[in-house]
Amino acid sequence: MLSGYPEPQYSKIPSSPTLNSVTNLEMYKLKADGLASNSILTTDSHGNFVEESTGRKITLRGVNLDATAKLPLNQTTYKPRGKKIFYEGDTVSFVGRPFPLEDAMIHINRIKSYGFNTIRFIITWEAIEHEGPGKYDEDYINYTIELLKIIHDAKGLYVFIDPHQDVWSRFTGGSGAPLWTIYAAGLDPTSFHNTEAAFVQNNSKDPQNYTKMVWTSNYYRLATQTLFTMFFSGKTFFPKCIINGENIQYYLQRHFIASVAHFFSRLKETAPYVLHQTVIGVESMNEPNSGLLGFKDLSKIPDDQQLRIDTTPTVFQSLMTCNGIPCEVDTYYISVFGPRKSGSRLVNEQGEVLWLKNDEADRKYNFKRDPGWKIGHCPYELHGIWDSDALTLMKPDYFAVHPLTGEEVDIDYFINHEFVEHYKEYKAAIRAIDPDIFMFMQPPVMEVPPVLVDSPVIDDKTVNCQHYYDGMSLMFKTWNTKYNIDTLGIMRKRYSNPIFAIVFGEKNIRKSLRSQLGEMKKESRKNLGAKVPVLITETGMPFDMDDKAAFSNGNYTSQTKALDALGYALEGNNLSVTYWTYTSTNCHKWGDRWNNEDFSLWSHDDRAASFDDDRFSLRSNFLYESEDDQTFTTTLSKSKDDFKVVQTREYHRGGGYQSIWNGTRALKAILRPYPVFVNGVVKCCEYDLQGSKFQLTIDSDRVHSSTKALTEIFVPRVIFHPSKIKVSCSSGTFVYLGNDSVQVLRWDHDINAGDQEITIHLSDSDAELSEKVGNSRLRDLLCGCFKSVQNILC
Repeated sequence: MLSGYPEPQYSKIPSSPTLNSVTNLEMYKLKADGLASNSILTTDSHGNFVEESTGRKITLRGVNLDATAKLPLNQTTYKPRGKKIFYEGDTVSFVGRPFPLEDAMIHINRIKSYGFNTIRFIITWEAIEHEGPGKYDEDYINYTIELLKIIHDAKGLYVFIDPHQDVWSRFTGGSGAPLWTIYAAGLDPTSFHNTEAAFVQNNSKDPQNYTKMVWTSNYYRLATQTLFTMFFSGKTFFPKCIINGENIQYYLQRHFIASVAHFFSRLKETAPYVLHQTVIGVESMNEPNSGLLGFKDLSKIPDDQQLRIDTTPTVFQSLMTCNGIPCEVDTYYISVFGPRKSGSRLVNEQGEVLWLKNDEADRKYNFKRDPGWKIGHCPYELHGIWDSDALTLMKPDYFAVHPLTGEEVDIDYFINHEFVEHYKEYKAAIRAIDPDIFMFMQPPVMEVPPVLVDSPVIDDKTVNCQHYYDGMSLMFKTWNTKYNIDTLGIMRKRYSNPIFAIVFGEKNIRKSLRSQLGEMKKESRKNLGAKVPVLITETGMPFDMDDKAAFSNGNYTSQTKALDALGYALEGNNLSVTYWTYTSTNCHKWGDRWNNEDFSLWSHDDRAASFDDDRFSLRSNFLYESEDDQTFTTTLSKSKDDFKVVQTREYHRGGGYQSIWNGTRALKAILRPYPVFVNGVVKCCEYDLQGSKFQLTIDSDRVHSSTKALTEIFVPRVIFHPSKIKVSCSSGTFVYLGNDSVQVLRWDHDINAGDQEITIHLSDSDAELSEKVGNSRLRDLLCGCFKSVQNILC
């Protein structure tokens, strides 16, 4: 069964070797003692995760935990703060992120109840090394280790560590790197607002109406462009930027790698038992960016820069505005047919300069710059790229041609050279601590991975991590069932005009998403080799669609359809996934409390209105539904081990249902059946949400596991109540097992017997009522504080 869950006591329901159907499965309770350790994972030559002890293929499905980990405790991106507070980056603390330790089991068990078996665990460079270079926050590290130990004790979850960043740092409008890295690069963060070197929500005059996704435009603003170019390519393109005797590239990379390695080393020293069974690996930097590499003409906006929001300067314009020269900059907005110019705006009327004014930061952090890199001087002018006196661009193609070899530099060059070289150093540092840990390699977002097939950089503990977001849903915050855009096709420059990338009709949109993920998987197999698993470590849909309409009327139909389309795409390509995201502090007004994003699967504000904290219970609840009046009762286990398995709330019809799912949005799209362990290889996996029907086909000839190993399928009982489902299988026997943490169907099918098929759906009478019953069950039980919706569904 799911690794780490109680071993059940059950009786098999026999079925014949030929196609057999059984209805009204008996509900089996789980024995609550004897918690097992998580199984050790490995991989096979076909890019599958494999349970080492049995050889069964395993699907990793889970969520990012937790978006609040991007920010120090008690800080958000939407509250304006004075410069003395916001730019006091040394003394911040991430202790308490993502949530108090005493609340951990509530969130962990909710995640397990979704059928998830994997957590992408978010940390940041800033959280570890915010005080200064080489000064690690041991209190934060100790706190995080304690949380990882709790997750380990909870059982049933694999974890990999994500050193997260977005557009470099909190101080450049995102998250990730500590403040001192900006000073090390020679930039003054207090000048970002007037120079527009970065858009930061904390500086916004109207943070609640902060422009949708404008934070992403920071990748095309000079602060983030400079920092990423220095981090990955400083030696090549900023060779004169020497700090403490080494190039800025090596200085920044060395500290980043050392900080993550220190964290991982402390974890191994303090809690070695969590490694491999729970913490299975470490990911490389989240969403690495190429900075300015590949810009062919710094006086022009690149043709392939589809992301143009608000002011969209050329690099040359940014150089002027960031050197105190006001400049009229075009403004843009995003349309279905690509970016559209809306006007222009004068930037930096104040004449502020981006670069540091004095050596205060250098003295504070003990930076010793080479005499050629003077404080307050523009590094671009230092390297002859432009002349600030003549306002002339001297080398418009500076970042498109290698200065030593003359080789053309583009995104492919960056990925196969700069990114790979950094990854090799990073991998060496992590593997020096634990040679058997998985390395989760993440190339730039939605780009083709590096060509490393048969390279020593790749081994059987390497995972290719990809991110996928549907561009139209992301930017417009809506699920348009009439038309959409082939996002990946545009990025691969498949269309001469975005209009040709339009896909019409919801059925074709779903197929397009599936096709895009399939293409990403094929690119991975071609460039990295068939043995490297592909894991989508981020994907999701915004919940604040349609101007937050669902928050007032309770109708999450759009979000459900959007997430169902993603699930359809993932399952159709047999991909493992960790959804973005779970946010323990999510609320309707501020979403994930970071740049007005709202992706959390769960929200405090979607809990039932009758939520009552004094009825909190640590008891494991086992729910039954009476077929005549649809009321619930609870059976309470007396075993103390239930404290490790489930924390949930009791249900009473008069007072409302306080289940572990309470507050989950679009639950029917999240609680999806899927093959957790497979004795064979998945050939086809389909889930019809509307018809409540799941189909799985397995190639039983490709079995390298024990003949006693069973295929195990997560079957969420809130959708497929065991008393109402019908199962058809081509061979073998099966049994359903369920509590709040475990809801699986174990299938003992024939092996070495060709394709094996199983279908799980509601019995005929219940299928007709599935939509009504399902919504009724989810109505006030899960997000049911909306009376108008209740009346419609009754």
